[in-house]
Amino acid sequence: GGFSETYAALCDYNGFAFREEIQWDVDNIYHSQDCREFNLLDFSHLESRDVALSIAALSFNLWFTKLSCKDFRLNQEISEQLLYMLSKSVTLEELVLENSGLKADFAQRMAQVLSNHPDSVLHTINLAGNPLEDRGIVAFSRHVEKSPKGLQSLSLARTLLTAKGMSMLCKALADNKAIGSSLWHLDLSGNPSTLAGDDISNLQCLLRHCHSLSHLSLAGTDCPLDPVSTHAGGPGSEPLPSAPLLKPYPGSSSARLVSPPRQLFGALVHGCHTSLVHLDLSRNVYSHKRVKTISPDMKEFFSQACVLRHVSLSGTKLPADAVRALLQGLADNSHVTDLHLDLSSCELRSAGAQVIQDLIPDASSISDLDLSDNGFDPDMVTLVLSIGRSKSIRHVSLGKNFNIKSKEGLLDVLHRIVQLTQEDDCPLQSLSVAESRLKLGTNVLLSALGSNTSLVALDISGNAVGDTGAKMLAKALQINTKLRTLVWDRNNTTAHGLLEVAQALERNYTLKSMPLPMSDVAQAYRSNPEKTEEAVHKLQSCLTRNQLRRTLPAQTFRLQQGILTTSSEQLVNEICLSVQKQVDVLSPCPGREVEADILCAEEAIRNANLSVSILPLLYEAGNTPYQNGKLQHKLECLTEEASQTCGREIQAIMQAALDTALSLCPAVVQKSGVRDQLVNAMSERIYLQDHLNLSAVLDQMITDVFSKLNEIKLSVTAAVADCIVDTVLGDLTIAQCKLV
Repeated sequence: GGFSETYAALCDYNGFAFREEIQWDVDNIYHSQDCREFNLLDFSHLESRDVALSIAALSFNLWFTKLSCKDFRLNQEISEQLLYMLSKSVTLEELVLENSGLKADFAQRMAQVLSNHPDSVLHTINLAGNPLEDRGIVAFSRHVEKSPKGLQSLSLARTLLTAKGMSMLCKALADNKAIGSSLWHLDLSGNPSTLAGDDISNLQCLLRHCHSLSHLSLAGTDCPLDPVSTHAGGPGSEPLPSAPLLKPYPGSSSARLVSPPRQLFGALVHGCHTSLVHLDLSRNVYSHKRVKTISPDMKEFFSQACVLRHVSLSGTKLPADAVRALLQGLADNSHVTDLHLDLSSCELRSAGAQVIQDLIPDASSISDLDLSDNGFDPDMVTLVLSIGRSKSIRHVSLGKNFNIKSKEGLLDVLHRIVQLTQEDDCPLQSLSVAESRLKLGTNVLLSALGSNTSLVALDISGNAVGDTGAKMLAKALQINTKLRTLVWDRNNTTAHGLLEVAQALERNYTLKSMPLPMSDVAQAYRSNPEKTEEAVHKLQSCLTRNQLRRTLPAQTFRLQQGILTTSSEQLVNEICLSVQKQVDVLSPCPGREVEADILCAEEAIRNANLSVSILPLLYEAGNTPYQNGKLQHKLECLTEEASQTCGREIQAIMQAALDTALSLCPAVVQKSGVRDQLVNAMSERIYLQDHLNLSAVLDQMITDVFSKLNEIKLSVTAAVADCIVDTVLGDLTIAQCKLV
């Protein structure tokens, strides 16, 4: 796009030193990555005049379509060049200047510049974190209102807006007809009290007209989710009619039409329910006045939404009936799947827990549920049971709900969670009990982690488990083969505990992600730096090994097999022992009927003892050399054929490059020896790329196939063994009943 030439000319014209670093980054890094985003942070270490000149070089550039900057203060010199660039550029589509220290006068001048530049193609503006205040936002709103192309994305989060500025901005966006079909991302979050009044009509009008909006964030604006209408009936009276009202002018007997105010969710229903994907209404209020009845709009929106994937009401105090409306709406929705619902810190308590218990099993659209910090403490047992009835929830966060007075009550809840994760048909894959201060209670979860076959992610951070908990975790990791992600920071773990977990991880080949417990590491380093460094090094090296490892050692499959066998064996042995005691008691008793029952029981015990070893035998039975050898041969033939095809493809690439060079510069290529030089140069490059690694890739494919077969084999043989064990247990139960 001529950036380097323009930048060099500007340096020469202004008498400034030419920075080769800027030119090199653009010509090499940006170009090789096909990067169209010019990031000012790449040059934030340079003097401001160098940054300003690089921005000026973008004014007539045809390559870059985005300019971004975050957490980097832009001074007057740089701001001036930004404005000049915006007045000239015909390719810049996205502008991100987040938390850059820009004030109201910049927004005013930017609005003027863009208004006078009809050829601008700018459609994405992010000025979040800049103190623009009402003065800057009002000026920007006037430009937006008249912009013929509208905007696709707008972020004015944390800009020190007031209610007046917010109202004018929403009105300007609503009055622009192009916005209704162009705007897909709107973030007005972090502007407290801007939507605190019951009259949010301009926002409602905007949302009713935005039919393409997919991302909406009104977090921390004090927006009432169900604002109380101000008609004469007052709070709790009958809802407004859907038809317009006739209202007389003051001092006149004539009347005019007045449209009743819609609720926030009512506006969403009539605007963007078919397009909205991300909705963030966290840190707001349900209503600024006491509400006796819940608007039907909330249920209607959640029942009609088509593509929702994320809904956050975190930090918003919700009445139980509002939660009921939300969950009933989702239960009636047949379009939405895989929804992340965040209801953390909503002060739901017992009333909310009861609603969730009743309705969560039917809300099959929810896959990720955050219920942390809701004062559920006395209701956790029944809440966990209700979550267990859901067949769709794969992740649940329950942290900060364990302030249970009795130790027995706490242990009961934790055992219920363990029971939930160990059920055969449990869909739960991820669990968080973060920041719950469970202390040694966490050991209940860690003890069960060894035989866990469902959880792939676990967050136990902030539970003060200490080194005792670290030891339990280390033991669990040595035999757990299912867990892939573990978070466990802020647990008062010393260097000794960290090292124990690190050493356990040397024998775990399946855990791939474990964010470094920075808080505990920093604390441990102060008292024992050598051991802490050793632990951190081991943790990182083991995780790197697991991330790069494409196949699991045979030990891992034996471990999985052993866990399944041991659990079945324990169950069978317990019942066998009980039946054998009954047999011993009844053996001296005479009578044919008793003798027949004893024989039946003894046969059931023999069959049961045989069954406990069925799984490893089944597993080995499926591992015949003939089948593996036949498959190995077929896969090797396939890789040989693929390797030959890749070789022919490389030859075709070389020939195409030669033909292109000949057509573009025939005089050079036809010179004596030039063609041979080109062939040799390409051959050297191919050698440097080590195309023979293609064979290694194909060999890895064979290994992956056998790993997957091992997993399938384990699953199939476990299913067969489970059926046999269930039959044996049934026979033992019948025999036991006869002996009683």
